[in-house]
Amino acid sequence: MADDVEVRPMRGSDADGVSECVVRCYGSTYPKRIMYRPDDLAASVDSRAYQGVVATLGSEIVGHIGFTWPTPASAVVEAGTTVVDPSCRGMGVMQHLSIELGRELIAQGVAGFVHFPTTAHEVMQRASVRAGGRETGIMLAYLPANTRDLELGDHGDERLAVTVVYQPLGAAPAQPIALPSRHRKRILALADDLGLERHPIPLRPPTDASTVLTHTIDDARGLARVSVERIGTDVADQVNAIMSVSGAAIGHVDLPMNDAAIDDAVDQLRESSFAYAAWLPGWAGHDVLRLQHVVDPTAAELAPNLASAEANELMAMIRTEILSTP
Repeated sequence: MADDVEVRPMRGSDADGVSECVVRCYGSTYPKRIMYRPDDLAASVDSRAYQGVVATLGSEIVGHIGFTWPTPASAVVEAGTTVVDPSCRGMGVMQHLSIELGRELIAQGVAGFVHFPTTAHEVMQRASVRAGGRETGIMLAYLPANTRDLELGDHGDERLAVTVVYQPLGAAPAQPIALPSRHRKRILALADDLGLERHPIPLRPPTDASTVLTHTIDDARGLARVSVERIGTDVADQVNAIMSVSGAAIGHVDLPMNDAAIDDAVDQLRESSFAYAAWLPGWAGHDVLRLQHVVDPTAAELAPNLASAEANELMAMIRTEILSTP
């Protein structure tokens, strides 16, 4: 990296510079809209709801990675909004940002982080697993079709997928885990690769009629996000109602992997065209299984550009689930 590029933790006063860097990279197309509202972004940084690291060249910010906690109970953080100014690409800025991010998270006692490299960037996909991260999922059609990295140019009318990567940073406590039958072997193998100790618990049918869940609608992504707190016999009914009212093109359902009724929930949601999206270790203080439903996926959306054999194997499984849904 050039000697005059410096990397450090983000401050609230950096919000204008980060926003300008996002504009130079994506124009007005980046789906995380707070990145275009510097005052709101600064307030979020000052309250520590949003944190990150930046690369500076003189007075200008030329790179950024941010992170948030998915829930107050999370043992991991979600890292994202990884941008490097087009004028500084190929200089090792992203690598140094990643190193600084790791230092900052370790200092805060974070066990690991989850991030979502876009399939438009092979270099980001490869870098995401170089330091021991593992692809635990693929979220299809996650980036709206109008999302454009100005340096890479137009990718057509298709929505872009992202890989889901878990990067361990240190020792994490052992956890009990409810494993759905169809994904048990894969998740245990990933846990072993990542050095995460998981102890499967016996599965059982739901004991409650009513599912407890919350949901939000991300209009910029056309995405309905559902977070299940307790699995009941009506989980698919509730999720289907949310999808119907929202009109969203994509649905994500997060199932708690400390709930022994998870097998029943997966079966219910499979009947409603949901398929595997990702395993998220420590996402809610416990592990989470994310399922996804893409309304009328195109052939291109079912064949994202993936940089590793492991990701391609995972995509083959997801594609089979989607195409074989009842």
